[in-house]
Amino acid sequence: MSDKANKRSGMLGTIYNMLPGIDDDYAAKLVYTLENKKTLPQLQQDIADIAAQLSSDSPMTDTTAAKILLDEITVPAALRQLRIYNNATSITELCAALEIPAKDTGKLLEVYSSFSSRKYFDEEFAAALKDVQDSDMKDADKALHAVNILLKNADELLAASLKTARQNKKDIFKTADKYHLSVKTTAELELLYTQPASIAFQPEFERLFKLLLEQNPDKQLCASLAARAMLCQITPKDAQDVALLSKLLNGQILEDDLMIIACRYLKAKTPADIAATFEAVLKKLPHVSSPEENLGLAVRVLLDGTADSFENASQKASIRREREVLRRNLSKKDLYSGYEYDLADRFGGKKTFVQLEREMQELLHALPYCSDEKDNKELACKVLLGSLSQEEAAKQAQYLRDLKAQTLTQGLAPELMKSYLGTKSAEELMKFFEESLAPYTFWKSDREKHVFALRTLVGELNGTYNRRISQFVLEMLENGSSLELMTDMLTNIQKKKTSKEELENLLNRYKQARASSKA
Repeated sequence: MSDKANKRSGMLGTIYNMLPGIDDDYAAKLVYTLENKKTLPQLQQDIADIAAQLSSDSPMTDTTAAKILLDEITVPAALRQLRIYNNATSITELCAALEIPAKDTGKLLEVYSSFSSRKYFDEEFAAALKDVQDSDMKDADKALHAVNILLKNADELLAASLKTARQNKKDIFKTADKYHLSVKTTAELELLYTQPASIAFQPEFERLFKLLLEQNPDKQLCASLAARAMLCQITPKDAQDVALLSKLLNGQILEDDLMIIACRYLKAKTPADIAATFEAVLKKLPHVSSPEENLGLAVRVLLDGTADSFENASQKASIRREREVLRRNLSKKDLYSGYEYDLADRFGGKKTFVQLEREMQELLHALPYCSDEKDNKELACKVLLGSLSQEEAAKQAQYLRDLKAQTLTQGLAPELMKSYLGTKSAEELMKFFEESLAPYTFWKSDREKHVFALRTLVGELNGTYNRRISQFVLEMLENGSSLELMTDMLTNIQKKKTSKEELENLLNRYKQARASSKA
């Protein structure tokens, strides 16, 4: 068995041993959530601490402890929920001992073990016992006397239940629409506050809502927190602290994240303490322009709560900063247009802008181009990103260069037609140009030489030069001769009427001059 499997098995065993009544789904959720965050001794200590705080033998205690470990509920809210569960147990056991009819037992459970009624059996039963507490009655008779009082009070509360439930349903949906409460929250409110003996929803909601607005003017947040308090997921005090914390953090953190932070830290820290810790984390993380760039990472540090979380966040923030710096530099140059984000994501923290620039220039020099090596910038970017091999990029660049050069020839043809003295059609002239240039490549990457070659070919058609001269010009240009040298040669040829032999000698001298310049 692997170390990871061993750890999971050990954690699961510890959870079932210390929380035997836990719901199986929550046991699995604890292992999945905490396996990389807590050691086995840490988990054991946390469970022991929570059990001591709850100090309850209710069947729901173990699952409630799991909810606290998972930051799903605050300890004060958990104690309220357990109070209700414990009251239900007490009612059931007492009624069984006194042989109370099932109908009356059900009535007591509806009224005195429901959060929506705000009537708590432990309080109400103690109050009902007061007037007979010191009497000579038997304990069973005293208890029966108190139960009868509770049943009478319950009848009075239940008499108005149907009307209250109908009104609550209307008020809940109206409130949900007004403050954009979630569907889940709305459904939970409806289920709870349409129960028998429920209090009127609206007055209590408005009281909590106004209380929260004193801490934070965000109405939607305050409404949602009031709803959570109405559902006993948090206490009113918890809700006030969360509202204040959100205000101190300038409303930058999502409510769900706020709730996790609240569940984890409010038991030991004030909202101001938590806000100060968050700001300290935020300021320490590397950033480009503003600490708020790392808002999500800072939240993660608080949510994760492990010793390594800040170090991991710092590393991520550093990479993010390097990527953003690189992206900004890339965006200043048209060469990388459309690829800045991808290049920054791939090379941020790995290569500098200067290194990328050097690699880009080397690629552009290596790829065939027509008139400007920047024509291949997209291909070069793809090579850098690894989505295209350099070999394939070279093939595509060559194809694009040839296509563009042919297009350029077609574009120049109409202008050259003005100096053509013959009778060939435009189509015939284009065919002559393309066939004459086909064996060479220089014209595909040098516009000036391209134009010079075409003018020389027009000169051949006009009879200014013969085929031998125009072919010699094309060969010399292919071998790298300058336009100045070729212009000089053609000028000399035009000035002198030479024989065939003299022409060959002249051409050979230029060829030798070219060879000497390369030596």
